[in-house]
Amino acid sequence: MEPIANADPIQSLLLRSGIAALLLCGFAAVTIPYAVPNTLMDYYFFHQDVWLLGVGGLMLCVTSRLAFGSRALPTRTWPLVVAVTIVALLAYVGSFVVMQRYALSRDEVMADLAAAYFRDGLAGRPVPAGWQTLASAMMPWADTAHGLWTSNYLPVGSLLRGGAWLLGDPFLAGPLLLVVGCGGLWVSARKIWPERVEPAVVALVLALSSTQLLANAMTAYAMTAHFALNAVWLACYLRRDARGHAAAIVIGLLATGLHQVQFHILFVSGFIVWDFVGGRRRTALLYLGACLGYLLVWGWLYPDVILRWALGPPPRSTEPALPFGALLMKFAGRIGDLQPISSLARFAAWQNILLLPLAFVGARDLRDAEGRPTIMVAFAVSCTVGLLSMVYQGHGYGYRYLHGLIPCFCLLAAGGWVRLSEARGRPMPAALLWVSCAFALVFTAPVALTLSHRFLHPYATAYRVLRAAPADVVLVDGRGGAFIEDLVRIDGPIARPVLLDMSFVSLADLRRLCAGNRVMIFDQIQARPLGIPAGGDAGKYERHLVAGRALLDRLHCGQPVPIS
Repeated sequence: MEPIANADPIQSLLLRSGIAALLLCGFAAVTIPYAVPNTLMDYYFFHQDVWLLGVGGLMLCVTSRLAFGSRALPTRTWPLVVAVTIVALLAYVGSFVVMQRYALSRDEVMADLAAAYFRDGLAGRPVPAGWQTLASAMMPWADTAHGLWTSNYLPVGSLLRGGAWLLGDPFLAGPLLLVVGCGGLWVSARKIWPERVEPAVVALVLALSSTQLLANAMTAYAMTAHFALNAVWLACYLRRDARGHAAAIVIGLLATGLHQVQFHILFVSGFIVWDFVGGRRRTALLYLGACLGYLLVWGWLYPDVILRWALGPPPRSTEPALPFGALLMKFAGRIGDLQPISSLARFAAWQNILLLPLAFVGARDLRDAEGRPTIMVAFAVSCTVGLLSMVYQGHGYGYRYLHGLIPCFCLLAAGGWVRLSEARGRPMPAALLWVSCAFALVFTAPVALTLSHRFLHPYATAYRVLRAAPADVVLVDGRGGAFIEDLVRIDGPIARPVLLDMSFVSLADLRRLCAGNRVMIFDQIQARPLGIPAGGDAGKYERHLVAGRALLDRLHCGQPVPIS
C-alpha cells in the first residue's frame, strides 16, 4: 500500500467519516458530563467508548491515505461459513471467559428466571412456603402475585433460551441465534442483489465483525434473538409471495414477544413506509394490521387471557389499573430518557468502522434508474426511527436497543458498497473491507471485551462471595455500591445463604430473621475492596433502609460478609 495520488470517492468518504467520528467523540466528551453526570452512560463513555470511537476515527483517517488497488471481493461461500462458525464458537467461549456466565443486569436475571421455569414446563417458579413475605426481596422486580416468581418481560426470548437449556446449556442460545441471523442476512442480501454476490459478502462480513453482535451473543439478553428473527423475517418478506408474507407475519409475532413489543415494530416500520410509497398499499396495510395484531396479542391476549388461564386470576390489587391513555402517556414519558449523543457514540464505537460510513452512502441511493423507491428506503426509515429514539438503555454491550436493526444497517452498507463501485467505475477494493475487519479483530473486539470483563468481574466475584458466606441470610444494602442490588437473585435451588435485597424486607421480617437465623450484611465495606464502584442510590427506599439498619444495630444482628 502507498499514498494515493488521484481523488477517489473512497478517500473522501473515509476521511470525512473519520473526522465525523472524532467530532462525535469530542462532542460526547464535552456534553456527557453535563447531560448525564455520574451515570452508567457517563462511565461507559469515559472508560470504554472514548477509546474505541477515538482510535476508530483515527484509523479511518489513516486508511483514507492508503491505496488498496481494485481487487474485488472473493465470491466463494465456504470461507464465510467457516467465519460464521468461528464467531459463534467465540461467542460461546466468551460466555465463560468474558462474561463468566454471570448475569450482570436485571434484564438477564429475568431472562434466566423465565428460561428455567419454561425448561421445567412451568408457568412460574413457586415461592417456597414460609418465604411469601420475602418473595420480592429474594427476586426483586419479579411478579409474585400468584405465589410464583414470574418474569415481567414477554416470554419468547426466555422460551428460546429454555430450549437451548434442554439441549444442554442455555448459553448455546446466543451463538445458535447468531448463526440463524447471519443466514437470514445472507439470504436477504442475495434476494436484493440476485446477480451479485459481493453485497451479500459485505453485509455478512460487517455483521460478523460487529463487536456488539459478538458480545451480546455471550449473554442472556434477548437482543441476539431480535437480530436473528428480524433477519429471517426480512428473508421471508423478500419472497414477495403469499407464503413469504404469512411466514413473515408469524415470525413477527414471535419477534414482538421476545422481550418488549416495540423493537420489532420499529424494525418493520420502514418496510410499511416503503410499501406505501411504492404503491403496494395492500401489503403496507397487511403489515400495519399485523403490527396492531401483535399489540393486541402481547398487550391483552397474553397477560389477560393466557396468563390468567395458566396462573389463575391475580389477587385483588390495592392500586387501580391505569387507563389506556395514562399508559400511553407513561410510554411517551420515555422521551425524557432520550440520550442520543452517548447512545450514538456507543453504537458506533462497537461496530466495524466501515458500517456507518457505507450505510450513509447507501441511504442516499433511495431510487432506481426509473425513479422508483428502492428497498434502501425501508432500511433508511427503520434506521432513522431507531436513531431518533435512542433512550437510556442501562447495562449493555454497544447500544443494544438498535441490535434488531443491525440487518438494516448492514444491508444499507452493502448498498453503499454497490453505489461506490458504480461511482468509481470499477470494483471496490477487497483490501478495504479486510483492513476494517483486521482492526475489529486486533483492536475493537479485544479492547471492548477486556474493558467489559473488567467492569463485570467485581460483580461476579461479589456474587461468589455472597454464595459462600457462612450465614443463613445475607442482606444486601443497595446504597453500598453501584448496582449491587442486582446481586440478589434466585438462579438455582434455594439454598443458604438466602440473598435478600434489604429495600424489600419489612422491619417485622427483619426481626423474625434475626430471631432464628445467622444474618450477615453486604454493603460498601465489602463492595469497595472487591472493586465495585460507588454510586448506590436507594431512591424512595432510603428512609426504609436507614430504619432497617438502625433496627439491626439495636438487635445486634448482622455481621459483615467476610471477603477473604
